[in-house]
Amino acid sequence: MRINGTLWSARDIAARIDHTVLAPDATRADMEKACSLAREYGFKAVFTNPYWTPLVAELLDGSGVAAGVSAAFPLGSLSTEAKVAEVMDAVERVGGKPCAVDMVTNIGLLKEGRFDAYTRDIAAVVGAVEGRGIVVKAILETSLLDAEKIRTACRCAAEAGVDYVKTSTGRAGAPALSHIRVMREALPEGVGVKFSGFGTLNAPELALWAFFLGADVLGSPCGNVLVDTLASGYAEVGMQGPR
Repeated sequence: MRINGTLWSARDIAARIDHTVLAPDATRADMEKACSLAREYGFKAVFTNPYWTPLVAELLDGSGVAAGVSAAFPLGSLSTEAKVAEVMDAVERVGGKPCAVDMVTNIGLLKEGRFDAYTRDIAAVVGAVEGRGIVVKAILETSLLDAEKIRTACRCAAEAGVDYVKTSTGRAGAPALSHIRVMREALPEGVGVKFSGFGTLNAPELALWAFFLGADVLGSPCGNVLVDTLASGYAEVGMQGPR
């Protein structure tokens, strides 16, 4: 598959996918299966609820795949102190193994126009893990926001020091592909875009367009399906995105 003039192999695609296991009834067997797939494919990370983070970190140890912490998931309405405590509990329990953090932002603060408080909430988590080599993403729930609020949220998250801004958890509705361009144009160079929460229906096609439109990373519970389909069924596709 050729994207923006560059040929991507199956491994290149996998390295841009955060595989997710976030069902409330997920079991140890689900974690073991996800981590086995991650090792096989070479995903960027495996994101789970924080209870499973230490196990996932152990199962992925030495693979180069990060254990992802889904913080304040899925609502984002914890206090700042609780968010920091949740993240640091998971981070400390992985014992220095590679991990990453995706934090749901406080959407209520954003909608109320309390932008300084919204920014501080994100910055507290970024500051708590500073110096540990941990990638932090801010989840906006773009399906709940108009374009101007998405732009504002992106600016706040970038000011707070995140590495990526992410569309959504999917729990409040799927993001639109159009949100990618809004986010990309609002973010400074160096802050990436993660497209997530788009479900499993037509997932490979949505993933394809998301990459073309400027998404740097995808989050999906069917990462292996995305890689297999994009690398084989779309092997001859070549499109130029808006970057």
